[in-house]
Amino acid sequence: MFSEKAKWLSCQPFVQSPIVYKTISVKDFTSVEIAICGLGYYELFVNGTRVGEEFFKPVFSDYSDRDFSDFLYPLADKTSHTIYYNKTDISGYFKKGENTVAVMLGNGFYRQTRRNVEGNTKFGDSLLLCYSVRVSFNGVTEEFYTDGSEIATSGFITENSLFFGEIQDFSLYNDEIFKCPDKQKRISLTVVPELEAKYFLQTCPNDKIIRKIIPSKISETGNGVIYDAGENITGFVSFTAKGGNVSITHAENLSDGKLDFFSAGSKDQISRTQYLDTVKGKILHPFFCWSGFRYFEVEGAVENLTVCVVHSGVKVNSSFECGNEVLNWLYKAYLRTQLGNMHGGIPSDCPHRERLGYTGDGQLICESAMLLTDSRLFFEKWLNDIADCQDVKTGHVQHTAPLCGGGGGPGGWGGAMALVPYYHYKLFGDKALVRKYLPGIHRYLNCMAGFTENGLIVKERDKGWCLGDWCTPEPVKIPEPFVNTFYYIKCMQIADYLACETGDNARYTALISKTKELLKEKYYDRKTNSFCGGVQGADAFALSLGLGNKDMEKALIEKYTALGCFDTGIFGTDVLCSYLAENGYEKLLFKLLSSEKYPSFGFMMKNGATTLWEDWDGRSSHNHPMFGACVKQIFYGLLGVKTDATEKKVFIKPVYLPETGDVNYSLTVFGKKIKAAYIYDKTGFSVKIDTDCEGIFLIDNGEAIPVYKHINRHLKGEAK
Repeated sequence: MFSEKAKWLSCQPFVQSPIVYKTISVKDFTSVEIAICGLGYYELFVNGTRVGEEFFKPVFSDYSDRDFSDFLYPLADKTSHTIYYNKTDISGYFKKGENTVAVMLGNGFYRQTRRNVEGNTKFGDSLLLCYSVRVSFNGVTEEFYTDGSEIATSGFITENSLFFGEIQDFSLYNDEIFKCPDKQKRISLTVVPELEAKYFLQTCPNDKIIRKIIPSKISETGNGVIYDAGENITGFVSFTAKGGNVSITHAENLSDGKLDFFSAGSKDQISRTQYLDTVKGKILHPFFCWSGFRYFEVEGAVENLTVCVVHSGVKVNSSFECGNEVLNWLYKAYLRTQLGNMHGGIPSDCPHRERLGYTGDGQLICESAMLLTDSRLFFEKWLNDIADCQDVKTGHVQHTAPLCGGGGGPGGWGGAMALVPYYHYKLFGDKALVRKYLPGIHRYLNCMAGFTENGLIVKERDKGWCLGDWCTPEPVKIPEPFVNTFYYIKCMQIADYLACETGDNARYTALISKTKELLKEKYYDRKTNSFCGGVQGADAFALSLGLGNKDMEKALIEKYTALGCFDTGIFGTDVLCSYLAENGYEKLLFKLLSSEKYPSFGFMMKNGATTLWEDWDGRSSHNHPMFGACVKQIFYGLLGVKTDATEKKVFIKPVYLPETGDVNYSLTVFGKKIKAAYIYDKTGFSVKIDTDCEGIFLIDNGEAIPVYKHINRHLKGEAK
């Protein structure tokens, strides 16, 4: 933590990007470490040099109390608060004698004012800063800290907004700007009390430049030049200035040769970075914003254009390649979409229009994300956000975490309180984390009971949304109470399971049984032997809860075999694919995941998508990961990977699916690295598994065979 003597500094209100300076003199040093937090974001410079290669620090959280009355849906909820700080070794930037520490601040989500679709969600009018520096030499430590004696200037960034971009004015810039404040316009600083929140050292990764792309020139317009990054990405464009003004405008799509902004928020929300009176030869990029885009238009003279792909420093620790083009595309497109929606420690719904940690989207994708990437710490941080956004009185869970408004429902969205810890446990086996969040799960379920009429979930908070499924290809027909009650039952089942795993005494067995019967009584039709007429995957919802019968299952399989594509929304698609995977219908699962009919992932691929769309027809955002929840079923359903969280074991029961062609894949589960290949021939397929870890088993003819370093077996079998 900071030194107890460190004070919080409040910068002059409404200054967009102030720079705060402090001089630190040392005779000598062995090591120098800074503990620092700037709200919304900070950039640290020591002796004029930028420290590190990370962006958008610290991660976004629910920082403090604020007035909810200006939200689009006013709240009476009382939430909890967390502030993260960073520790950084700055020894390599220090020198004997006098050193200048300069911190430039940006708005981030803390002071987001320009986009008011959800109402006024800002936390404060003035940006904040606190840090302490520990200098060690020969076993003696000396501390320096913010105390109000610092100097602050208005800097050269005159506007920065996550949603609208950044303006850098180089008429206000000089080469000494991060070394000396003498030529800058001074602003006032005030020492203020610290915000009432929990303070945690940040452990999840910050954003950084992951890779770089050289864009292709498409065309010249009357104003500038349009370029193509070749794929839909998140990040920014850097360039070498040639002098004069430069403007870079971003979009996901083109229409009639011009940038089309509709998918990312329409013409009223355009992400544009502007550089005024640029300095020739200087490499420029934004500091406090990223954009979601594929295409961009450059106005002004530039050279060395580079597209920088920026997102949380989460590594991909999986691989997948097979003989089917659509499955290969789906794996890669999902990863590109998911990583592009991991910024500031939250899994966002999209990286342009909203950028919020929607609990519905997040609970859907978290298992696929945790299976395919090294994102354990990332989602542990987001779990804390979900807990923070739970009403301390009622147990109600919000639609976004950290809380920034947004629509949703009590089941598919609020259920993140139970679903995310469950999926985390399924892949990491951490019972301590389950024990930490199980009380919140119980409080959530008690809150849900208050949203019932005749045992079914039919409402949420006053003036709030009560969505069921979302983004079905046709208008939503599956009833909202049916979907919300499904999640109510599922979360109670999860609570029972996690309670058994950790020795908790709470049980929902009787209530689960009663609620199932009420759901069946309301929505089951004996004449058609279906729930809700089988519309938009309704029977898959019911069957996955143990409702229904073999004839219903048969009808479900026949329906989707004939259909050959999806008719489901974000929740129904995941539920349907999970049911097929868990009940041996791998051939149908493969058919749906690899289909090129509309609506399908192959339809997206054929129409040029490089990331997953928000809607099956692509009319809205082209970068929404929520439909990617089913990507985990490539590994679970089509490849036969199963996890045992209690024993931290992985079982691989390969599925005979020659339709995929030869398969090569790798995963890391419970910290165990696995590499496997399925090679098909005329009589069956050879299964090769390599690992350096214990607890990996190949299932062959009902026998669990331990994999010692390597195993190669020839198997036969048929999928349903």
